[in-house]
Amino acid sequence: MKLKDFLQRLPEPFAIELLEALPAPDRRELLRRHGAKVAVSAGSLKRATRLSKEARLLVQALQRSDDPDEARTFLQGWLARRAEMVVHFLDAWKVKHQGGIVEDFSWVEKLEADTVKASLEGLDPKLEPIAPLVYFVYLELPVTERVLAVDALFKSLEQQPSVE
Repeated sequence: MKLKDFLQRLPEPFAIELLEALPAPDRRELLRRHGAKVAVSAGSLKRATRLSKEARLLVQALQRSDDPDEARTFLQGWLARRAEMVVHFLDAWKVKHQGGIVEDFSWVEKLEADTVKASLEGLDPKLEPIAPLVYFVYLELPVTERVLAVDALFKSLEQQPSVE
């Protein structure tokens, strides 16, 4: 699944969760760079309303952007909090990494669906069902739709209660 397709289907509450997971400097820079920063002044928007508006503006800007690294930055904070999952996948796929950090991504196109499907076994059962999809989208893994029930995962996100 391509990053742009993921962003198009991203429910707003989850977009807010992704935005909040970014370290503050990265969040501010990404919002500034895409003109999605909502000014805060006396008597202005409540924090939840501001975050909602920023997430909406940022997702729209990332959909228009031709730089996939911008969208990856949007996902990185959330994925960093699930580093054990990233390490699990990289180990299962026999990809050289340093604590989940990979320099070369040429292996992504070569991963086979059976290998990826097998790597889903042994994940922490407390992990959110959407977590593998977020990582696979980050990688733009070509076999994502063959190993995950993408529509069901998005449907489960839409049914989650709002964060506000």
